[in-house]
Amino acid sequence: MKAMALDAYDGPPTWRDVPDPTIGPRDVLVKVKAAGLCASDLKIVDGLVPSVSLPYVPGHEVAGEVAEIGAEVTGLAPGDHVTLYMTVGCGLCDPCRVGRENLCLSAPRIGFEMDGGFAEYVRAPARNAVKIDSSVPLIQAAVLPDAVATCHHALTWKAKVRAGETVVVVGVGGLGIHAVQLANLMGARVIAADVEPEKLSAAEGFGAEPIDVRVEALPAQVNALTHGAGADVVVECVGGSAVTGVLGDAVKCLKLNGRLMVVGYAYGAPLTVETSDLIYGQWNIMGTRASTLQDVVDVVRLVESGRLTPVVSETVAMEGLSEALETLRRNPPVGRIVLTT
Repeated sequence: MKAMALDAYDGPPTWRDVPDPTIGPRDVLVKVKAAGLCASDLKIVDGLVPSVSLPYVPGHEVAGEVAEIGAEVTGLAPGDHVTLYMTVGCGLCDPCRVGRENLCLSAPRIGFEMDGGFAEYVRAPARNAVKIDSSVPLIQAAVLPDAVATCHHALTWKAKVRAGETVVVVGVGGLGIHAVQLANLMGARVIAADVEPEKLSAAEGFGAEPIDVRVEALPAQVNALTHGAGADVVVECVGGSAVTGVLGDAVKCLKLNGRLMVVGYAYGAPLTVETSDLIYGQWNIMGTRASTLQDVVDVVRLVESGRLTPVVSETVAMEGLSEALETLRRNPPVGRIVLTT
């Protein structure tokens, strides 16, 4: 089969022949129709993710049609539309036993430690394949396991957002636009902050109050909108080189006992907090990584019911991955860029 294979960190992935994947008795073979592009893919091609071994095929946001099922697989059939949960938990450790596969210390991930979906076909354990109604476009289904489920996990499992709380989403890109929607669905008052008018307009369309941080500093604007109380929850979705400064402003937006969710990140980018502010503010600062399988199931159901809209900025043929990566690097769009076969 053909795939976008990464052979060296000093060059882009190339569309070339790779061995066909073979499945075991509890696996499925998925014919890839769409695969989302994430900022983590930039970190991988730049050689920053230590768990990735070359050569390999990237792509951890994947949707397609089941092409083949293993002999012991039930509940799935060829032709079913599926999206793939990326983390392949061991099933035996304490986190896996309670449905927290994203905390499994030995778990490889599709598109990281395992070959991913920037290819014609991808192999996955059957339990990682979440069936989705054929009425949902596969270009939307592709972004659910990460861009949407990561935010779902951050807001439900970690922040435990309650109706009536004020949630500030900082950065309205591939993650942030979905965090806005989910916080709104949870009954929160949602404030969205960014520097791009297009992104702020998109967030406003999903019920958020927009803040342009080019006009005035984020803490000052949040303080004004909350009459000095601050936000119950701040969700940082920026990452990259700006993340240290963004996090510094984000903590200043928190009310007493507020929660900061750090979703975006960069290697070598520290978070510095004045310890007296942390203690007197009684803040909760939490990192949140990926999602659980149940998160993916939950967001699939929200999309199938029409309550949640996965946002795709543009589609690009799989062979155009290199150009798409550069677009993402230069100017991250609202929503996700999705590669199609």
